[in-house]
Amino acid sequence: MNSSLNKYIPLVEFIGEACGADFEVILHDTENPERSIIAIKNGHLSGREIGGPMTELALKLARKEEYRDRDFIAGYEGRLQNGKRFISSTFFIKEQEKLIGMLCINFDPSAISALSGQVQKLLDSFHIISGSRENKSDYTEVLDNSVSMLSRSIIDETISSLAVQPDRLTASEKQDVIAELNEQDVFATKGAVAQTARRLNISVPTVYRYLKKIRDEQR
Repeated sequence: MNSSLNKYIPLVEFIGEACGADFEVILHDTENPERSIIAIKNGHLSGREIGGPMTELALKLARKEEYRDRDFIAGYEGRLQNGKRFISSTFFIKEQEKLIGMLCINFDPSAISALSGQVQKLLDSFHIISGSRENKSDYTEVLDNSVSMLSRSIIDETISSLAVQPDRLTASEKQDVIAELNEQDVFATKGAVAQTARRLNISVPTVYRYLKKIRDEQR
């Protein structure tokens, strides 16, 4: 672990205590993505714990170096596989322009949502019109604990969105699917190549061959 992150560990406890039990606070060591969580408060909200991995969004932000142009991103959607949703924010911890960690806060709005529903029912009963405004973020983060589960979710969602079954895809169409998954950094996680091969009904070497061709063309 980068020793510079030690000073942020008490901050995790402080923010969690100050904001309350509906706020999960996590400190990531980005140099160890498979076991990046080095401090966590209120981890019961997502089920994550110390030693857990980075999410697919965190990996993507690190690889695309979005931290170079900003210090944080705030107010994006986080979610679990069971459908539970959060309002999430991430602060980039940098040292000499290099990303060394991320301080993440995930707010569970379920209590407020329940209260909002009751208020809306009251407004509706008196025929009072309440305005609403959508504010959709550019980011969505899956917060579940397993890196392989995250990659499997992305693979399944991508392939399920296709108009035809995987075994009816042409070789060119399968390569396009792999290119899309590569764009989402899916293949940075262990086991993703094998998962993709199974879902597309092709061999693992074929996936690697398509990946090499795609990455060569991007250079």
